[in-house]
This record gives sequence, C-alpha cells and structure tokens, in this order.
Amino acid sequence: MKIYACADIHGFPERVQRVRELVRQLSPDVVILAGDLTHAGRGRDVLDLLNEFTCAVLAIPGNMDPPFVAKAIAESKAKDILTDVVQVQGVLFCGPDAPIERCDVLVAHEPPYGVLDTIPTGRHIGSSKVAHAVERLRPRVMVCGHVHESPGVAKLGETTVVNCTMGDGIHGGASIILGEEAVEVTLL
Repeated sequence: MKIYACADIHGFPERVQRVRELVRQLSPDVVILAGDLTHAGRGRDVLDLLNEFTCAVLAIPGNMDPPFVAKAIAESKAKDILTDVVQVQGVLFCGPDAPIERCDVLVAHEPPYGVLDTIPTGRHIGSSKVAHAVERLRPRVMVCGHVHESPGVAKLGETTVVNCTMGDGIHGGASIILGEEAVEVTLL
C-alpha cells in the first residue's frame, strides 16, 4: 500500500499546492492529513483537500485547528480517524482512542513522548497518551506531526514512527510504502 502523509500545512497556499503536486506524483492509495490543516482558522482553502482526491483521505484536526475544521472533516468525503476505525485494502487505520486491540497505522497530531518530539531547547513535547496508544495498539506505523523541528523516522519498539511535518518549511510530508513484510519511508 502507498500512503502519502503530511501534517502542519497551517493553511499556507504553497503547502496546499505542494500536497496536490505530491499526490499527483505519488498516486497513493491513501492520503493522511495529520492535523493543523489551518492556522487558527486562517487558510481555509486547505479544506478543499478533504474532497478533491480520488484515493482514500483520512484526516484529523490539530491543536491549531478551530472546531469548524473537525466539522468540515466530518461533513467531507474524508474519514475522521480520531473517531472512526477505517479499513482500506485490508489495512486498519485509527486514532489513539480507537476501541480496538490492534491496528496497522495509528494517526495522531502529536508524536509519542520521547520520539521525534524535541524542540530547540532539547525539551520533549510529545504526548504520553500517544506513547501509550502505540504500546496498546502495536501498529506497524505511527504517523504524526506537530513538532516542526523534528521531522523524521524513528522506531518505538517495533513501530515505525513518522513525523511528516511540513511545518519546517522544507519537507513536504512523507511517502510510506506499507509492504507485507517491511515498511519503507521517504521524507519528501
């Protein structure tokens, strides 16, 4: 399965355009928008992404998204994986509060505490709740953003954690190839 994931678009038109271009180039099976689509409500054009792709779109709001973003996700063709468990081509996607025992891909806006969550002061600002969800759900992949200074790929136990932030102004998210045996991640 081919997944394109990004977070922290923050409504910037150039980031919205980059998402469109990367989806065209990559032809993913699934697009994941992992929060902070807008910046405190500014940049509402980003919400067009919820309905414009032919592949599955999974989205969650982030800490900078006001309540209308969650409503826009709920009313779009995108699936809100904070509230739903979604299956695409046999792969289970979910959020940290999923009422299941296991999933393949866990999506949260915040990274798990201690993994890809370091800010310039050296402090970790990830979520303990997300770290516990990784332990409980044992996903193959965990997709997050939020910490603009820590894009990358790391392991938490057997889980591949991908901070696919666009917030650093350099990266365009991540391409994730979920094979039967291996996970291949490329930061874009």
